[in-house]
Amino acid sequence: MSTSPYHSAGKLVERVLTEHKGLKTVAFSGKSSTNKATYAQACETLRHKSLLDAILSHDENKLRKAVQFDDTRSKGLLYVLLFELLFGKYKSIRGGGKLKRNVVKHEKELERVRDVVVKERAASTGGSSVAGGSAVNRAPTFPRYARINTLKTTPQEVVDTLRKDLGGGSDKDAKDELEIYVDKHVPDLLVLSPAITSRLYDHELVKSGKIVLQDKSSCFSALVLVHGGRHSQHGGTLTKGNYIDACAAPGNKTSHLAALVSKQIAASSDESTPSKQSKKKRKKGNKPKTGIYAFDRSSARVKILRDRLSDIVPGNNDYVEMNPLHQDFFKADGTDDRFKSVSSILLDPSCSGSGIVNAPDRFADDADSKDRIQTLSNFQLVALKHAMTSFPKVDRIVYSTCSLHEEENEQVVATALKEVNGETSEDDDAKLWTLTKPACLDHWKRRGHVTAGLTKEQADCLIRVDGLKGDNTNGFFVSYFERKRNAESDDNESSSAYEMPTIKGLEVYGGQFDVSVDTAPEVPFKPTGKKSKGGESGAESTDSNNNNNNKKSKKRKAADEASGGDVSSEGGGDAKRAKKALKKLAWKKKQMEQRAKRLKKKKQGNSK
Repeated sequence: MSTSPYHSAGKLVERVLTEHKGLKTVAFSGKSSTNKATYAQACETLRHKSLLDAILSHDENKLRKAVQFDDTRSKGLLYVLLFELLFGKYKSIRGGGKLKRNVVKHEKELERVRDVVVKERAASTGGSSVAGGSAVNRAPTFPRYARINTLKTTPQEVVDTLRKDLGGGSDKDAKDELEIYVDKHVPDLLVLSPAITSRLYDHELVKSGKIVLQDKSSCFSALVLVHGGRHSQHGGTLTKGNYIDACAAPGNKTSHLAALVSKQIAASSDESTPSKQSKKKRKKGNKPKTGIYAFDRSSARVKILRDRLSDIVPGNNDYVEMNPLHQDFFKADGTDDRFKSVSSILLDPSCSGSGIVNAPDRFADDADSKDRIQTLSNFQLVALKHAMTSFPKVDRIVYSTCSLHEEENEQVVATALKEVNGETSEDDDAKLWTLTKPACLDHWKRRGHVTAGLTKEQADCLIRVDGLKGDNTNGFFVSYFERKRNAESDDNESSSAYEMPTIKGLEVYGGQFDVSVDTAPEVPFKPTGKKSKGGESGAESTDSNNNNNNKKSKKRKAADEASGGDVSSEGGGDAKRAKKALKKLAWKKKQMEQRAKRLKKKKQGNSK
C-alpha cells in the first residue's frame, strides 16, 4: 500500500474516474467516512483535471509520455501529485515514492507548459471563466436550499429549531443572526447562506428527514406535475388517480411529490368536508390513499430509494402510499392492475448532467462527446414515448433533465410530440399530447429554445434554468405535457393565478447571499524565502503534523470565505490580504445593518 500522504485523495479521484460516480457518493456512502481534508484535496484535483489533461497532452502528449501516465496504475494519485505541484498552495509535493520522483524529474517542463496552457485558456475566454471546459475559472456558489418536509414537520418548527441551534449562541437575540428566507418559486423551500452547509449535514433536522437538502431547480419537476394545471386551488389541478416516478432513485423528487400531493389532498379535504368527518372517513378506509409508484431497475439504487423514502415519508400518512419498485420502467404498462389508475408520470431520466455546475466532479470527465449525447438523447426519447403511449389513463407528464443540451431537451420534446401525435388517429384527437405552460412557474423568465419542430409558443411553455446566468441554482430543464382533452377542459374552467404559499415571519429571498467564488488557478509562481505555514491546495493538510499550522490559518480562512474566496492572479500577498480585509469589513457592515433593521422591526412589534 502506498505511504504517500496523498494516497487517500488519489484513491477517491481514481474511483470517481473509473466508477463514474459522484465524489460525494464515493467519499461518504461507504462504511468508512472520509475526512474533510482528503475530500477537499480530491475536490480541487477534480476541478483542475481539465487543465492537467491539457498540460499532459500539450505538444503531442510529450509530458504524458514523460511521466508515464498510461503505464501508471494509480492515475488518481498521479493527478493529485500533478495538481499539488502545479496548482497547490506550495507548488511542491511532500513524501516520497517512485511516482513522485518521476513527476519531480520533469518539474521545470511541467511548470513551463502549465504557464503556456493557463495563458492560452485566459486568452481564449477573454480572461473569464469557461464553466464546463477549461478550468474552474468561475465556479458559482449558490445559496443553501433546504426543503421543509411537511410530511413530518411544520415550517415554524423548522425555522425555530434552526435559529435556536445555528443562531450563534445563548444570547437572547442570537437567533436574529441566522438569516433565513423563503424561496419565491418553490413552496416550503428555505434559503440559507452557503456558509452554513457543513453545519447542516449532521443536523438532527436532516438526519430525521424533517428537512431535505435539495437544490432549488430539482424541486421544479414535482412542483410542475402537481401544480402545473391552469385551474383549481393554488393553480394546481387536483388530479384523480395515482402517480409514477419513472426513474426515482435516490428519492428526493419522489418524496417531494409525496409531500405536495399529500398537502393538496389535505387542503381539498378540509375545504369539502369538516376535518373531523374527513379523518373518520379515512380511518374507516372509505377513501383509498393516492399511490405513488417509484421505479428503479438497479438493485443497489432501489435499496437507496427504499431507505430514503422510509426516512422521509411516514408509513402512517393519511393521504399517500409509497410503492418503491425494483423494476424497469420500460417493462411497465397500463394493462397492469397496479397502474390502471395512474394519471400522472414524472420522468427525470439519466442525462449528461451538463447543468450541474457547482459539483466538484463536474469537471472529472472530458467535454460531453456528440456520441454520448446522442446515446442519451435516444434513451430519453424512448422513455418519454413509452410514458405517452403505454398508459391510456395518463393525462399529465413532466419530462425533466439536469442538462443544458438541446439534444436532450427541446429536441427530445419536439420529436416525441411529432412521432406520438403523428401515430394517433383523427378519431382519437382528444388523446393528442400538447405542451402547457406551468401555472406555478408563470413568472419564471428563462424559457425554452425555438428549434426544429417547436414553435415560439411551444418553446415558451418550457422551463430552462442556467446557474451560470444568474439563476442561483444548477441548470435544469422542465417540460409539462397534457392530453388535449385535459388541456381543453382547463381552458373551459375558470382560470386562477397560482398563489404561492408563504411562511409567517420570513422574507422572500431576493439575492441576499449572491456571490461568485473565483477559484481560478493563479498564473503560478514559486514562493521565495521562508514558506508560509498552513494547509495545502485549498484543503487542510492531510499530515497530522500540520494540525497546529491549520489552526493558525483559521482567521485567514474565515476572511477568504467572507470575501467570497476571491483570489487575485497578480500582485503580492499584502495586496491580496488588504483586498480580502476590505471585503470582510464591507460584509460585516452589511450584516450589522441587516441585523439592526430586524431588531428595529422586532421592537416596533413589541411596542404595539
